[in-house]
Amino acid sequence: MNNEEQSQSMGTKQYYVLGFIVLIAIVVAGYLLRGKSTNPATSPAPVAVVAAPTPTPGPITGLGCDMQYYNPVIGFPKYYLTVEGGDLSTAKKVDCTFTVTVDKKVVATETASSPLTDKPQRGGGTFRCTTPAVDITPKTPAIVDVVLKDDLKASSTCSSTFLFPAP
Repeated sequence: MNNEEQSQSMGTKQYYVLGFIVLIAIVVAGYLLRGKSTNPATSPAPVAVVAAPTPTPGPITGLGCDMQYYNPVIGFPKYYLTVEGGDLSTAKKVDCTFTVTVDKKVVATETASSPLTDKPQRGGGTFRCTTPAVDITPKTPAIVDVVLKDDLKASSTCSSTFLFPAP
């Protein structure tokens, strides 16, 4: 081999090595950039904000609500509505009437009853009323009013606004 052929062979090898290094750099840069751009896309977006239940309040002074919430029926636009609260220890049972209003129109009315569970540390008893599954249009603000009546003829009301998630 003469000098010219040897020089040309050396130049070709340098191009191959340089090309290989550039190729590796492109693959590494693509991997790093892809990793940064997919992280925000894979983080789940919040569907609906559900208010967290508040801790149990202090002493019971009469019939009243402690918290209101719902549980969805998976795959259907139906929801179980629940109210928890307390009453004086002399009462035995609480009847709850739930009225759901959407755009100033009553869309559902359900009733449920609950016995009182004695809670002497709070000075009374607690109850939990849960409705059967109620059809409610999802993603529309709905006002849930609850009327409570115990067997001692005491009554109370509470209300919450919910944005029910889509199934």
